[in-house]
Amino acid sequence: MYCEPASSLPTRAPLFARSEGAGDVVLCLHSSAGSHAQWRGLGTALQGRCELIAPDLHGHGRSPAWPQGAAHSLLLDARGASALLPDSDNRFAPRGVHLVGHSYGGAVAMQIALQRPRCVRSLTLYEPVPFGVIRSDAPADAALGEIEEIAESVEALVRRGDFEGAARIFVGYWGGATAWEAMGPAQRVAVFARIASVPRHFNALFRATWTPRLLARLTMPVLLIQGTMTRAPARRVCDLLASALPQAQRAEIAGAGHLGPMTHASEVNAMIERHLTVNGWHGLRPASAPARGTAAA
Repeated sequence: MYCEPASSLPTRAPLFARSEGAGDVVLCLHSSAGSHAQWRGLGTALQGRCELIAPDLHGHGRSPAWPQGAAHSLLLDARGASALLPDSDNRFAPRGVHLVGHSYGGAVAMQIALQRPRCVRSLTLYEPVPFGVIRSDAPADAALGEIEEIAESVEALVRRGDFEGAARIFVGYWGGATAWEAMGPAQRVAVFARIASVPRHFNALFRATWTPRLLARLTMPVLLIQGTMTRAPARRVCDLLASALPQAQRAEIAGAGHLGPMTHASEVNAMIERHLTVNGWHGLRPASAPARGTAAA
C-alpha cells in the first residue's frame, strides 16, 4: 500500500467549490479534465434537500494548479476536498458525510474514506479508477497494460507541449473515437487547460495499490456503478473492488461508457439519489433553503 502521511503535505491554497442546499452533507468529486459543473444535474435532482459540495480539484476549473514539487498522490486532492467540509476543525460534519465520485474523483473519495472510515456514511462511485489495485491483485491482466499504454502516451505528449494531441487521446479513449470531434470549442479549451494534470492523476492512481485487506476496512455501504460499454481497465477495477469491499453493491447502465455521468446523467443521478436515501440520507430543509459557500460558476 502506498500511504503518504497527511502531515507531510504542506498547507496549500484552498480549492474552489460550489455549495448549495442544506442538510446532510454530500461531497461530489469530478473526473479528470472535468470540474464541479459535472454535478449540476445531481444538485437539481436532489432539489437542495442536502448540502451538496462540489469542488474543482487541483489544476481544474477555478482551483489552484497542482503545487510544484508535490507528490503525485491521491492525498493531495483528498485533503483539499476534506478541508471544504463544514466543521471548524476541518473535520467532517458530526453526522458524517456521503461521498460521490466519478473516475479519478471516485478514487479520491475512496482515499478520503480510507483515512477516516468512521466519518463516511456511504460511498457512491461511478467507475472509480485506482488502477493500483490491478497492479496489486492482477498484475498480469491485459487491462493493466492497456491503461498503462494510454497513460504513457498522454504523459509523453504533455511533456512535449502537445496538449491537443494529449487531449485527443485521453478523450477518445474514454469517450469513443468521435468524442473529441463532438466537443464544442469551449469544451476543448477547458480540456486543454486541465490536461497537464492528467499525467499526475494517472501516477497517483497507479500508486493506489490498495490490498483487499486494506479495502475491507471500508465497511460503509458502497454502490459501484458502471456502464455496459465501458473500457476493460475500469471494469476490472470495479470487479476487484466489488470482491474486496464488505458492503459493495453493483449497478449497470445499459449503453453507457466511462463518461456515463455526463452521457446518461438522469439515470446515474437517479441511482445516486436512491443509494443516498436507502443509506440514511434525509432532506432536512426544503429546496428553497439558501446555499452556503461560493456562488455558481
